[in-house]
Amino acid sequence: MREIVALVEHYLREWDSSGWASAYHRLIELGPQVLPELEKKVGASRDRRFRAALVELAGQLHSEDALPLFATALRDPSPGVWKAALDGLVALASPASLLVLEEAAQREPPGDVDLPEWEAWVREALQQARAGFEARGQPGRQTDEGSS
Repeated sequence: MREIVALVEHYLREWDSSGWASAYHRLIELGPQVLPELEKKVGASRDRRFRAALVELAGQLHSEDALPLFATALRDPSPGVWKAALDGLVALASPASLLVLEEAAQREPPGDVDLPEWEAWVREALQQARAGFEARGQPGRQTDEGSS
């Protein structure tokens, strides 16, 4: 675990020193094991663009281990951060990600976001995630129907 923490720290320092593209891809290559460190960094950073980039990176990992990070990011006052979380949840399109989206739809928007805007974004994310989930569950049925 210490090795992962050290690698994440190294790549995030590289990120800060203009090597962000390389660092971003190397963190993705490390896989879901970086998520606890990313979550800590998102919680500690004051830079909304950096937080949004870390949440986007978590989405690229396509892991349900990112759900706590996404759930926290949905409460971030910066639209870039919570929109990145919505994208990550849509990409997962799993029962657990749908649950996080449904919970978000039931609460007040973060920060100064007005309610109609929040509701529209969350509703769209829910529709997309449901469609993605249903599409993943359909291939077997379509093949069976097509072979009859």
